[in-house]
Amino acid sequence: MNEWTRLVRTAAPVSAALNLAEAKRHLRVLHDDDDAEIEAMVAAAEAAIEGPNGIGIALLPQTWRMSLDYFPCEIVVPLGPVTAVTSVTYRDAAGDEQTVSGLRYDLDQQPLRIWPARDASWPSIYCEPGAVKVTFVCGHSELPQDLRWALLLLVGHFYENREAVTTDASAAELPMGVSTILERYRVGRVA
Repeated sequence: MNEWTRLVRTAAPVSAALNLAEAKRHLRVLHDDDDAEIEAMVAAAEAAIEGPNGIGIALLPQTWRMSLDYFPCEIVVPLGPVTAVTSVTYRDAAGDEQTVSGLRYDLDQQPLRIWPARDASWPSIYCEPGAVKVTFVCGHSELPQDLRWALLLLVGHFYENREAVTTDASAAELPMGVSTILERYRVGRVA
């Protein structure tokens, strides 16, 4: 099973990465007629970048849970930047939920890798799908300016190209500036 399908967001960011005023200023829209559409475009731009369906990052702080069927040698969290590991839980042989204590990880490394405590091993689990759950917080406390710019460029692209079909071939492609910025943040990219 693909590791991305094992992720579920349990707490969304408290606000959008861009507010309506920022988006309208970038689009040079002075009226309120398109406000609902612009807010939807901001949400679509965020969705194009964030999480498993984007490039594997979280823009602003949010909580995710990853489900595993067993303990691998090391747990690799495919979403970033991870800022905290809330818990690693598992179902024991009796089927009861337990919490793993004494974890090792380095929040400065992305993607984040988690191991059991030194000179320890992962506990025995009850064999069932999703027996291991890793809950973590990820996202930037302050959105980097280049990611903010990528969002604005995407919103501008969506605003100017509102139709699903167009005769302009370049309208269907992601703007080059956006691709260049996002490639620097892509989780698991090869340098």
